Amino acid sequence: MMMNIQLKKVKMKQLIKKLLNEGLKSRMIDEYFIKEGPDFNCDCCKYFDMESANNGRFGGMEHPVYFIIEKNEINELEFISPKQYIENIAKGFDMSYEDALNSSYNEELSNKYAEAMKKGDKFPVGFYVDGKNKQEGRHRAMAAMKLGCEYIPVVKITKISGDYVEGFVRKYKDFTYEQLGQLFKEKGYNGISDLDYRTIKNYIEYRLD
Repeated sequence: MMMNIQLKKVKMKQLIKKLLNEGLKSRMIDEYFIKEGPDFNCDCCKYFDMESANNGRFGGMEHPVYFIIEKNEINELEFISPKQYIENIAKGFDMSYEDALNSSYNEELSNKYAEAMKKGDKFPVGFYVDGKNKQEGRHRAMAAMKLGCEYIPVVKITKISGDYVEGFVRKYKDFTYEQLGQLFKEKGYNGISDLDYRTIKNYIEYRLD
């Protein structure tokens, strides 16, 4: 049973990333889920504006290589349960799950969001910084939980070290623009930008020993 759940989760993540890479609109994504049935059902994606993850709101989704090298930061789209999201932000704030729902949390607001979701309103994809006390989306996650959702889309932001950056550049320093773009498409991005490629080339030329 656990293996089936994990397989379903992997397939769902791959499908969402594929659809986003193809530039499909949120409405089209909803229709695809309905057509394909439960094996590919990201049950809570229909409540979120999936384009908001890739439309410039998160710089590391639009310019992944630039953000790795110059911001020491990885942005990635993931799909987790609403409860897991609350647990992740509780860890970042160094507090319990219960305390995460007491501090700056408004039950009335989450109820309002849940009603709006049921009526068809779509909310921006939330985010959290892994292991840090920064997030946005707690009320959306709780609204989704009230609606019995299994998964929600969120952007996970991970802070990385200079050593990680150097290792990343060394690993991909010989990649062409097309190869690096394909690599990031496979990771769930829209590819890379000209800024991304200039950034890694500048690092290689001026900062790599």
